[in-house]
Amino acid sequence: MKAIPIGSNSKRSGSTLIVVMGMTLLGTLAASSIISSVMARLTQGDKQVCLEQAFYIASAGAERAATYVAAGNETTTTLNGTLGTGSYATVITCTQGSGETQVDVASVGTVKGVTHTVTMQGLRRVSWARYALWYGYEMDTSNSTKLWIVPGERFDGRVYSKPQLHFHATGLTTVPDNQVRFLDKVWSNAATIEKQTTAVNPVFEQGITLSAPIETMASVDFSALLTSATTAGLVLQGGTTIEIDNTNMKITNTRQGWTNKVVAIPANGTVYVKTAASGSDVTGNINVSGPNGLGSRLTLVSDNDINIVNHVRYKNNPQTDSTSTDALGLIAKHDVVIQTSAPHDVDVYAHIICQTGGFGVLNYNTGSDRGNLNVFGGLVNNIRKAVGTTSGTGYKKNYIFDRRFARTPPPNYPVLTDELEWTRWDG
Repeated sequence: MKAIPIGSNSKRSGSTLIVVMGMTLLGTLAASSIISSVMARLTQGDKQVCLEQAFYIASAGAERAATYVAAGNETTTTLNGTLGTGSYATVITCTQGSGETQVDVASVGTVKGVTHTVTMQGLRRVSWARYALWYGYEMDTSNSTKLWIVPGERFDGRVYSKPQLHFHATGLTTVPDNQVRFLDKVWSNAATIEKQTTAVNPVFEQGITLSAPIETMASVDFSALLTSATTAGLVLQGGTTIEIDNTNMKITNTRQGWTNKVVAIPANGTVYVKTAASGSDVTGNINVSGPNGLGSRLTLVSDNDINIVNHVRYKNNPQTDSTSTDALGLIAKHDVVIQTSAPHDVDVYAHIICQTGGFGVLNYNTGSDRGNLNVFGGLVNNIRKAVGTTSGTGYKKNYIFDRRFARTPPPNYPVLTDELEWTRWDG
């Protein structure tokens, strides 16, 4: 038998052990790398989950801020709260601008140290000045006269009509130039529209909603308007005549003993004329004119009627001057009426609200053609009254919506109770 040298197996065993140890080390390193990678992915996944949760919590904080503003709160503040395992800190910043309060919101949601921010710029309540036309009735509840929309009329702002919309063919010359056009939201409580046989179909660029719920002007709050005028405006009693001239008013008011007294536009731009409790000339009517133009921002409020006796214009016409901030609101509990003293082709630059009455022309159905009624603003009235006839009496309508009012309404203008909007949202 051949002898085997002592020590040869030991060498082989040592080599094998080194290989095994090396393989074990490599396996351990590979396992550690896999575990590390898995843990990193789990951590990243958990962070992503927290980031998404933080986004929703930040959004919830922004919604709470919107509710706060919708309730009429326009003061800088911070809202804090918790949701589940996270929390939010929402900063509301209010800055007084030209004619409105600028509201900006920054909401930070936090979950396990991970944060996400949502911002809303230009948050605001929607005012009644957003409407180009709003009405609840035609003429009055006992009058079946139809008020027609005629060829060429154009509505850049919102339109709401409780009654049926009627479209007339008189004056139609070319298509599509004389089609009636609606550029914004349109809705009506009626189930259909009415169109004369030869009339061209109106154009609803944002569509039309029929059989819509009935709306009211309940949010036009005269008590709030009176409070605004009392705080930093002007309150008068009894019949009042106001001629607007740039940044001043010439006011005639018997109870004050004023005859063409020059009064500056008040600080908050609101003048309220009340009906007096007793004495002569108690009715809180306003006779208003402004042929030289308003060079400021003003809202006139009447406990009864507002009578337009001459042109009511702006000093800086927004139709030709894009920098103009001039703005006028006319708010009456009852009617706003163009009087017979008003000139042919009369200009009325204002947004108008008639809470229980309507906007119309005195003696619209007698005499001769008085030219155009140029309303640059918008019209909200409970009763849609006539301004002329298709037979040639009264005025022809030339209504142009003041698009500025969608963002910057006249001072202290009433707002809708159920709608907010904003300029920009980032999240």
